[in-house]
Amino acid sequence: MLNKYWNRAAALAAALLLSAGNLAVAQTTLLSEDFEGLTLKDATSATETAAPGVWTDEAPAGWTRDNTTTPLGDPVEFQGWTFLNKDWWISTAGDQDRSTFTAGQGVVAVADPDEYDDGTDIDTGNFNVFLSTPAIDLSGIAAGSVRVQFDSSFRAEVTQIGQLDVSYDGTTYTNILEYDSAQLNDGEVYNDAVDLTLSNPAGGSMWLRWGMVQGSNDWWWAVDNINVSGRQVPEPATATLAAMAGLALLGFRRR
Repeated sequence: MLNKYWNRAAALAAALLLSAGNLAVAQTTLLSEDFEGLTLKDATSATETAAPGVWTDEAPAGWTRDNTTTPLGDPVEFQGWTFLNKDWWISTAGDQDRSTFTAGQGVVAVADPDEYDDGTDIDTGNFNVFLSTPAIDLSGIAAGSVRVQFDSSFRAEVTQIGQLDVSYDGTTYTNILEYDSAQLNDGEVYNDAVDLTLSNPAGGSMWLRWGMVQGSNDWWWAVDNINVSGRQVPEPATATLAAMAGLALLGFRRR
């Protein structure tokens, strides 16, 4: 009779343990940004199509823009990474295949040295700009479970390189994605759905940084619909504790 009870309890314990393990499978959103919450300003630069409420250089809260060695000048609407109404961006730039970025909608983040060069000479490849997230909290997130997803449009010539880097200390960055015109078919990845799984540590924080480097009169990189998620590690689950208690009690009864 005890064997009968033991077999039933063991089966129940196994089911409870499996259920507890499944609690850790779902991804938890750590950061989501589509840039639609930004307040846009009027476009006024002489090289661009004047329009109300179509651009801003004010990043979302906690995000940072770094123009490093890029010369200051006009059009300010394209001075480093900026946030543009996509339809206006396509129109003011004369399209040139920017409309192929169909995944991007509304407001998109854009680094466009091709447009910036219309007013400021960067032909020596000195358009070097970065856009970084705030610290992304990895507390309770399983190692190697962080997933980075975003929509991307990249077109380049000559020297331009698009880079996505990650840091786990806020100082040292490691490259996790690179678009290099020298290695791509004509440097064109117009409508890419990027989906990366990272080798993140358990706990701590992480930062992501999009960089357009060595740009001259070299087209663009645009991104939208950024989502970062990770698999949460639960506290010792109730189901696990119940299973352990059941096994302990059964062991006591067998004695």
